[in-house]
Amino acid sequence: MDKYGNDSYTVEKYYCLDMDNVSGITYAITCITAIEEHLKRGQIIAIAALMLVSIPCLLIVSYIHIKLKELRSVHGLCLSSLSLCLALGYFLHSLVHIFKIDSMKIGYAIQFLMLSYFIWFFCLCWNVLVNIWFRIPSNKRASKLTVWCVFGGHSLVCYSVAGSLVAVTIHKGLPGMPSYFMQGLTASIRESQRYFIPPVSSFLFLSFIVMMISFFGFQKIKKQKVETAAKDSTNGTVHANIIVEIDEMKYEEVKKDAKCISFLGVILIVSWLLEIVTFYSPGPDAYLMVMEMINGLQGVFIMLIFVVVRRRRTVILRWWYDRGSHNVEDVELEAMNK
Repeated sequence: MDKYGNDSYTVEKYYCLDMDNVSGITYAITCITAIEEHLKRGQIIAIAALMLVSIPCLLIVSYIHIKLKELRSVHGLCLSSLSLCLALGYFLHSLVHIFKIDSMKIGYAIQFLMLSYFIWFFCLCWNVLVNIWFRIPSNKRASKLTVWCVFGGHSLVCYSVAGSLVAVTIHKGLPGMPSYFMQGLTASIRESQRYFIPPVSSFLFLSFIVMMISFFGFQKIKKQKVETAAKDSTNGTVHANIIVEIDEMKYEEVKKDAKCISFLGVILIVSWLLEIVTFYSPGPDAYLMVMEMINGLQGVFIMLIFVVVRRRRTVILRWWYDRGSHNVEDVELEAMNK
């Protein structure tokens, strides 16, 4: 029996035999068999090791954006969830390939986590669009309740879509393991990625469109600010303009977030396009090796972009040096009030 497909059919040398339970007619069908990697064992272990290196970086990003109040915005919570999904996906993926674990359930779990990762990236892009087109022009500050409600909505959409795709994959009897380490040399391998490659490609394309719309939003606000400044300098008066009421700190924060997301988006889109090329147009293993090395280091890129380049060090160091001081002050105040 083919443990990677439907248990109702029998595997022959070049095809599978499937019997209809009602009519008793036997059909010859194409088998979806075990998917073999197309890299050498040493290369796979090296790439899995890079994934393991990325995991601590991702966990650090996830932790600080949950722990630090200053970073616990919709953007921070989405970034934390994105990092956590990728860390768990990399952990399971590296275990499967290092120890050669043969389990369909782990493959579906990896598919769910990796799909969630790309959907969370779309949520990051969508949050920038909402901020630059609606929240900043209307000068609305999101309350703590609003932040968690929006994050809950994103979570519901993300995990529902990812779960639905995994459920369809299971229903079709296809392997759930994503296309990393593989090339589409056979029809069965290409068929196995039907509910992974097209959805990821769609979400990356939508993310690109959303960021382009956000770019025009930034340009609109920038143009209005220049026009307002010119009027003020000419007439020497302050005009009642919506731009005057904009929270500059929030605007600069969203602007920096958008730059970091765009930077990560370039890495994701370029590496994904090359991943598709190497999958559907099999070539030398060296090309596949380079692509998987870039994918394996995504956790390092995320930490560099959103923590180092984003200049979060000041906030992190202030929290690190002040940790525990708040509790001591509370105890002292309570003692004085008694």
